[in-house]
Amino acid sequence: MNPVVLITGASRGIGRAEVYEFASKEYDIVLAYDTGDEAASQIAPYMKQKNNVTVLPVHADLSREEDIRNLVKEAMDQFGRIDVLINNAAVIPCSDFQEKKLQDWDAVMKVNLYAPFLLTQLIAPGMAQRKFGRIINTASMGATLTYSAQTAEYDASKAALINLTKTSALQYKPYVNVNCICPGWVDTQTGSGLPDELIAGRAEKICKGRPAQPEEIARVAAFLASKDAEYIDGAVIDVDGGYKGL
Repeated sequence: MNPVVLITGASRGIGRAEVYEFASKEYDIVLAYDTGDEAASQIAPYMKQKNNVTVLPVHADLSREEDIRNLVKEAMDQFGRIDVLINNAAVIPCSDFQEKKLQDWDAVMKVNLYAPFLLTQLIAPGMAQRKFGRIINTASMGATLTYSAQTAEYDASKAALINLTKTSALQYKPYVNVNCICPGWVDTQTGSGLPDELIAGRAEKICKGRPAQPEEIARVAAFLASKDAEYIDGAVIDVDGGYKGL
C-alpha cells in the first residue's frame, strides 16, 4: 500500500513539482487546487501511467471552510488515511499599503493561515493515532528576511504560519513532525513578467546567482516527509540559495 500525501496549490508551481516528486517516490496523491482544472485533470492519468500511483484531483477553494472539510472527506473516502500534508497554496497580493482594506487581509489569511490550521486540525489527529505523520508548511523568506509594504498581508500570514508550525509540532508530538520550508525567489508563474533589471538585481543578492527551480523546493519537502528526517521537528528551513540583503 502506497503512502498518501495531500498537497494544496498542486496544479502549478511548487505544488505541481511536489506532485511529480512524490509520485516518483510511489506516493498516492490528493491534488488539491483552486485554479488549473485542465492541468489537474491531465496529471492524474499521466502519473498512473508513469509511476503507477493514484492521483485524486479535488477542486477546493481554501477560503471556504466547507471546501476544506470536503477536501479531507474526499481524501479519506478514497484512501482511508493521509500520511503527509503539504500546505503549499497561497494568495500573494501586491498593492499600495494605504489602499489595503481589512477584507484584503482577511482574504489572504483565510488561504495562507486559516486553511493550514484547519487542515492540520482535521488531519493530524489521525496521524498521531497511527503514530506517524508529516506536515510541511510552505512559508517564505518574506516572513523572516525581506519585508515589503506592498505585500504586508502576505508576509504577515507567512510569519504566522511559521508560528503555527511550531505550535502544531508541540501539539501533535512525538509522532507527527511539523516543519516549515521558507523558499526564496522561485522561478514560477508568480514571478513571470518581472522587468529584466529587477531580475538581475535579485540574482545579485543570491549566492547561487539564480532563482530556485520548483523541483529544488519539492525535493526538500520530500526529504522532510521521509524517515530520514525523523529527528527534524518544528524546524524552519530556508531554501533561498543563500539570499543576502533586502
